[in-house]
Amino acid sequence: MSLQYIYFMSRKVFLFLLFVFVSLAVSAQDISSIDFENLKADDLSDAQITQIYERAQSQGLSIQELESLALARGMAAVEVSKLRSRFLALQSGTNAPETEINTTQERLREGEDDTQIARTSTISVAEIEKPIFGSTLFTNENLTFEPSQNIPTPKNYVLGAGDELIIDIYGASENNYTLTVSPEGLIQISNIGPISVMGLTIEEASQRIKNRLSSIYSGIKGSNPDTFAQITLGSIRTIKVHILGEVRLPGTYNLSSLSTVFNALYVSGGPSKNGTYRSIKVIRGNDEIAEIDLYDFLVYGDQSGNIVLQDQDIIKVDPYINRISVNGETKRQGLFETKPGETFDNLLAFTGGFNQQAYTKRIKIRRNTETERSIVEIDYPEEENTILESGDEITISKILDRYTNRVEIQGAVYREGEYQLEQNPTLFTLINNADGLLGDAYLERAVIYRTNPDYTVRSIPVNLNGLLQNPEENDVELIKDDIIRISSIFDLREEQSITISGEINEGGTFPFIEEMTLKDLIFQAKGFTDKAAKYNIEIARRILDDGSGQIRNQTAEMFSVEVREGLVLDDSFAEFKLFPFDQIFVRSSPSYQQQQIVAVTGQVLFPGTYVIENRNFKISDLVEKAGGITEFAYPEGASLNREFEEIEDSLLEKSKTISQVGIRLDNILARPNSDLDLLLFPGDSLHIPVKLETVSIQGEVLFPINVRYQSNKNFKSYLGSAGGMSHQADKRKAYIVYANGEVNRVKRFLFFKRYPSVKPGSMIYVPQKEQKQGISTSERITIYSTIISLAAIVTNTIFQIRRN
Repeated sequence: MSLQYIYFMSRKVFLFLLFVFVSLAVSAQDISSIDFENLKADDLSDAQITQIYERAQSQGLSIQELESLALARGMAAVEVSKLRSRFLALQSGTNAPETEINTTQERLREGEDDTQIARTSTISVAEIEKPIFGSTLFTNENLTFEPSQNIPTPKNYVLGAGDELIIDIYGASENNYTLTVSPEGLIQISNIGPISVMGLTIEEASQRIKNRLSSIYSGIKGSNPDTFAQITLGSIRTIKVHILGEVRLPGTYNLSSLSTVFNALYVSGGPSKNGTYRSIKVIRGNDEIAEIDLYDFLVYGDQSGNIVLQDQDIIKVDPYINRISVNGETKRQGLFETKPGETFDNLLAFTGGFNQQAYTKRIKIRRNTETERSIVEIDYPEEENTILESGDEITISKILDRYTNRVEIQGAVYREGEYQLEQNPTLFTLINNADGLLGDAYLERAVIYRTNPDYTVRSIPVNLNGLLQNPEENDVELIKDDIIRISSIFDLREEQSITISGEINEGGTFPFIEEMTLKDLIFQAKGFTDKAAKYNIEIARRILDDGSGQIRNQTAEMFSVEVREGLVLDDSFAEFKLFPFDQIFVRSSPSYQQQQIVAVTGQVLFPGTYVIENRNFKISDLVEKAGGITEFAYPEGASLNREFEEIEDSLLEKSKTISQVGIRLDNILARPNSDLDLLLFPGDSLHIPVKLETVSIQGEVLFPINVRYQSNKNFKSYLGSAGGMSHQADKRKAYIVYANGEVNRVKRFLFFKRYPSVKPGSMIYVPQKEQKQGISTSERITIYSTIISLAAIVTNTIFQIRRN
């Protein structure tokens, strides 16, 4: 293959891959490729919502057009509503103003003049996006302001074209009319003619209709009417409302005639990030009929300004008036809008007030001037009427984590903790108010840790003996932030204990008690086990420092004690007193022996469990005690199961496993006490099966099977009975397991194979070949790509050399 050909092919492969990549990138941008039918808005992350929104914007689709596309693609209306809410929440407050984060330079102590004072500098960074107060009102799925259709007709409801009126006549005469107001504002009643109701309230229209009905129902009028008419509103009409200005989704909306301003604002997504919440205007017939302050509802729950809209009403949302940023310790934080002339006290009401951690004495305001920023501080509440300006950033600090009158006592007193300095001006008073010292208090020295004005700490030692004996002369006056530490005598020494182990019922480590004896410790440990050698109890005692500074050969002082019945010690140790850190060892009696059990099952006269009578108890002895084998026994297939202990290196823990021991019972019974006749151990289980007549062939054969044993068949013949070996079989490692647990395998010598003999009850097993891990498809593609790239580089290099 020539280099020119390789170079040509590599360029074709590269251009093909580039084409596929670009095609995928272009198709990924197509909004129509989204599976809207199975899309769940709640399962999408903010990043995925942003991606969908950006795709729609890039293709010139508005949010309403995207909703229509989603509905047409089979997306549920509920999911479309959720998706719209996510879009609106994403749009809110995206261009947050800037703030200033204070950072303090550390004072460098190496390579600088140590007399310089570090200044606090302000670094202007992009502010973390802050929520606009009230913005969640129009993105909350649980608050829609949807007008209720199941309410009595409001008396002030103004009728218009498309409204449906229901007229019920009852009494002496009965009739029913269902009439729709025409575009001209008329309703038609038979035998009466048209009646104009356009622009009338439901109450005014009812009176006019009753007057006209009286011309054909005479019983409606008079002092004693016997016919009555009831006029109610049936289906309500749809009105068009125009929403413009600083709203998220401006436009013309079709709403029910019972809709209010809040309902219209919710449909349009509410004010945008630049829209006002304090001055929303409703224009009807070129006249401004209402100005709504949403803070009346947000702060006080007042909906008096939430008027019912009429057809062709205009809702105009202007840009915000003044916007103030509030940070820190208030119940609400974020961006708030104020009207001209509103003060800090008004703003505090909008935030819900200070929280419990707020520092309220002085309030810091960062304010913008014409050229730079400035700091304004106000005293609260004296200057609560300070007028705020747009762009003000108010920070409510947290109270300091320090105390003006705290003292603390720790250690060996009955009531540790913090106390009021005014009630505890001296150390003696504080100890008494803490209910006094504990009995283990160390009276020679207590320490007062005192914080100096420069925040360094010094210790003041106090002799409690002198203080308690003569408090008037030795008492110490306390100041704020003093910490008094009174140690226990046990704090000044190693924790003392005693250990007992061996043949004791509840051995372990026990706390040392003064004047404790060996007899006391044995009582605590619940006495000896039956296996204990009471005549050989050892006590090991520490060798203490004698002050000589010399290294001694002896590492422990040993004592041997005999304990008789009733915990009576021998004459030399009537009451053996224990010392701290003594270790007591209770040895096992060499003459004590528990019963040890073995089991025999299968073809013996008396199967069951038996006790090992002596240390030379063997397999032949067990069979003899079980009455010997039966005439149906197959001794060549007998097996012995034995427990073995395994130690896990990582944890040094022992675990028991049961393993089969290969035996030849027929030879054992023929020659008892021979080398084949094994000693039995506790837990051993001997099983003697009935005569076995099958051979099992398992593993990598074509058809694993159990076949009848035939003495004239060999190893290979049995493999043939299972269909032969599979292509995954490892022929060299085939083996046989005999009924008694012994194992034999196929052996090779030069070009010759020797197959093991087959006996009844055997299992022939053919293992699988070791699997070699191949190269995956992705790895092959990587290798081929690398080869092609290298070939292209080499080819290009050769062409460059030839040109030069």
